[in-house]
Amino acid sequence: TGITVNPAAASTMSVAGFPSPTTAGVTGNFTVTPNVIQQGPGSGNFIFSVSSLGSSVVSAVVKDAANATVGTFSGSPPTAQVAIPATAPGTTQLSYTAVISNAASTPDTISVPLVVNVGAPPTITAFTGATTITSGSSAALTASFAGGSGVLNPGNIPILSGGTVLVAPSTTTAYTLTVTNATTSASVSSGTGGQPSNVTVTVVPPPVIDAFSADTVHTSSAANVTLSISTTGVTGNASVTGTCSPSGAISPFTITLSVNTGSGSSIRTVPTAATQTVCTYKATVQNAATATAQATVVVTVEPLPTITNFVFQATGSNAPASFALGADVVLAHTYNAQGGTASINGVTPGVGTTTFPNIRFDTAYMLTVTNLAGTPVTQTLNATVAPGWWSALNTATSEVRRGATVTALDNGKVLIAGGIDATNPNPVPSQTARLCDATGACVSKTMGTPRAFHTAVKVGSGPNAGKVLLTGGYTAAGPASPTSSAEFYDPGADAFAGTTGITTGTVTAARARHIAVFFNTTTILIAGGTDGATNLNTAIKYDISTATPTTANVSNTMAQPRANFTGTLLGSGSVLIVGGKTGTLAAERTAELFAPSTGNGTFSDTGVFPSGEDKRSHTAVLIGAGANVGKVLISGGVIAAAGTPSTTQFLYDAGTFTAIAALGTARSNHAAISISLPTFIVLICGGTSTGADTLSSCERYDPAVGTGTQGPTHSMLEARKDFGLAPIAISSFVEILAGGGTPATPSTFAETYNAN
Repeated sequence: TGITVNPAAASTMSVAGFPSPTTAGVTGNFTVTPNVIQQGPGSGNFIFSVSSLGSSVVSAVVKDAANATVGTFSGSPPTAQVAIPATAPGTTQLSYTAVISNAASTPDTISVPLVVNVGAPPTITAFTGATTITSGSSAALTASFAGGSGVLNPGNIPILSGGTVLVAPSTTTAYTLTVTNATTSASVSSGTGGQPSNVTVTVVPPPVIDAFSADTVHTSSAANVTLSISTTGVTGNASVTGTCSPSGAISPFTITLSVNTGSGSSIRTVPTAATQTVCTYKATVQNAATATAQATVVVTVEPLPTITNFVFQATGSNAPASFALGADVVLAHTYNAQGGTASINGVTPGVGTTTFPNIRFDTAYMLTVTNLAGTPVTQTLNATVAPGWWSALNTATSEVRRGATVTALDNGKVLIAGGIDATNPNPVPSQTARLCDATGACVSKTMGTPRAFHTAVKVGSGPNAGKVLLTGGYTAAGPASPTSSAEFYDPGADAFAGTTGITTGTVTAARARHIAVFFNTTTILIAGGTDGATNLNTAIKYDISTATPTTANVSNTMAQPRANFTGTLLGSGSVLIVGGKTGTLAAERTAELFAPSTGNGTFSDTGVFPSGEDKRSHTAVLIGAGANVGKVLISGGVIAAAGTPSTTQFLYDAGTFTAIAALGTARSNHAAISISLPTFIVLICGGTSTGADTLSSCERYDPAVGTGTQGPTHSMLEARKDFGLAPIAISSFVEILAGGGTPATPSTFAETYNAN
């Protein structure tokens, strides 16, 4: 009889036994061990087993899928061993059949199918991913494997072969890939048995630029700037790029970072800027995970400041210059601070010029021009205080004496005689004189005749030696009042006494604005002037060799009528006559010589005075020593061509007039005197520069070198014109007294000048 078997499983079968009375039963389950194998070479045996076989069973074998008997059950319990065969890739099952037959004449047979599952071996081909990440970010891990399912640990994170998963560890973590075959439960892990290595994800902090700065954010054209950076979490160095507007790109550079501190610096030269330029530097750093951080520094580049011009306005030069004590120093300047600041000795400059009043000592004036970056440029002008200063001698007397004479006496005192107060509506010449001494006392004396614009000459020898001869001048208000009278001031008697009038006998008429020159031991030349109606060309010799002076006409007249002119005694004994005419004759006739050696003396032309220089109200001073000894300095005065005071100066020498350095200020109606110290300088003071003003300024001509040099000196305390200068002895020193000529009520009647 047949037995029908319904398999309960792929690898076991329950058999109820044979119902045939003649056949012993089969009990238990058929099993095969192992019931799962991996593909690949065969190794070992399958063990097929069943609980028991009845006595009627005559045959129990195992057949393979090809129905070939590969094993026979035997033993108790019955088992059959079958060699595990090699399996080809792709094989998923091995099919076996347990075939059991009884002893019937026609045997009954049961076939029990048994299945062995075949699984592929798990393998890992590749396990890769980012090995370094920045804290807070993730890493992509990629795996390639076969024969099972993949899992990453820690985290039990599934991963598909060829797939990628993101992991975000908070600390450095080593990840293991495990691949497990679901069929066989076989597994392999990375890092073991020749499999790819585990993947360690190193977590690093983010890169941070703690500070990025320049040593200055406001610098100058083409200057150096130091850029400094401080970082944490950074690998490598800081790369810096930048752009400037309007100057273009900055060449990239690197700031090398210290391994220990993460900091570094670099000195760079900023662009050359013609206008304000803004440069932006950008620093970029990265950590081990190549994450980046950036920071910027802005540096403003300023053009350099410039000084185009910085000079003394008075000279137009930057050479050292001298100024009178108390003078205002005016500095002219042109500069560009490029939006910054400028100062001169701490003072903000004016527009174009800056005035420093009342210079008292040698001073260096430094112009400092600073741009917005604080870069300075400087220039310096050196000003020196010229020697010489004025001090008040008498402030108690308040008189105006234009046209007074100022005469030094042998006893060291000075006689200030006559003059007119031109500020009064009806000015009347004064009949008083003031005798001033070194103490400052100026005692009033009464003259025999009122006088203004007269002459006063100290007699050097003879019976009248030491006396002062006063001649001519105006005696009343109005221009038609010159006198012919003369008188002596006798220092011994301290009084004035009359002399023979200058019109006595055959001599010429009364005169004012004339000259009087003591030209030898006994004789005074009196020449020219105005008689109130016309200028005069006549001259007389005034002989004082006896107690009673006598007069005589000069052999001829001057080449032209003259008033407000000069007569200067030369070393030869001749007298140089210059100016005084308003320009109707030839220019060469504006100067002539009086020679006393022939008869009563004669006048003759001398040299050629420059065209247009027909001076009036000028000064002429004989130079006493040095390179220009014996020459005559002719300074300033009104000339017909301009009709205003002049700055021109000339040296007269042996018939030749040579133009020299000009006066610092145009002057006429001024005063000048030669001073023996320090180098026979000529002091030139006061006067008027326009005809309407009155000057207090002074200057000095130094004849020591070449044709001499012109320089400033201290101004007088009072403005004066039509006044006089004379030496006075003060404390064993000789100073120069200025008296008369003030234009209004003076605060200083007499003042003295120390030349040192």
